[in-house]
Amino acid sequence: MNKKTLTKAFNKLVLTHPDNFIIIFFKAGTGGSSLLRILISHDELYHSFKYLGQPDYDDPIRYPDSIEGFYAQAHHGLSFKEQHLACAHVDFHTPWNVINDDDTMSYFKLVNQGKTVVLKTHDFNLYQKFKNNRCIFIVEDNPLDRGSISSKVGNYHSIPEKVFVVNINNLMSKNYDTFLNEYIKLVQEFNLTPRINSVRSFILMWLERQERFKRTLS
Repeated sequence: MNKKTLTKAFNKLVLTHPDNFIIIFFKAGTGGSSLLRILISHDELYHSFKYLGQPDYDDPIRYPDSIEGFYAQAHHGLSFKEQHLACAHVDFHTPWNVINDDDTMSYFKLVNQGKTVVLKTHDFNLYQKFKNNRCIFIVEDNPLDRGSISSKVGNYHSIPEKVFVVNINNLMSKNYDTFLNEYIKLVQEFNLTPRINSVRSFILMWLERQERFKRTLS
């Protein structure tokens, strides 16, 4: 099937099974892939090793040891170096960007199995279509310093009342208490079993990589 037909079928699936999907809306460069990894690292939410972009560990928030970082995506606009060192991209979870027959069939199978799938998009216009689903907006108090990532693709005019808001500055904060408060709000909202130390370790390594890329490799 062509992309238009696949997207139409997928959209209908999401609309008719709102409890099986969580949608992250975010501007480019605001840590959407990192938040997705954090969410799907919890047992209550679906992940598959083959989509994690690394060869070593079946854990979305564990960096590989055999290579420097997560795999780069060929279709992405950032350089290989920046993706590999400073990004945390995940395949499969971006159906409005990349979708194919196999992925569409997988989404239908996962719904039939009762799984909850986290999706992400830069297109805030999609919110009106999926406003009855569980939706997350990522907001920034201050722009994250991400090296060469300066174009913030995606925008919202206001935050709808029903949306759950993640303050990415707080979640990715160097201050432990600031991080913990934001993280606990996240796990309570989606009824997840906390992984405080594992999530914190991932965030600290992510922050370190942003600095390393910005200072020495950009």
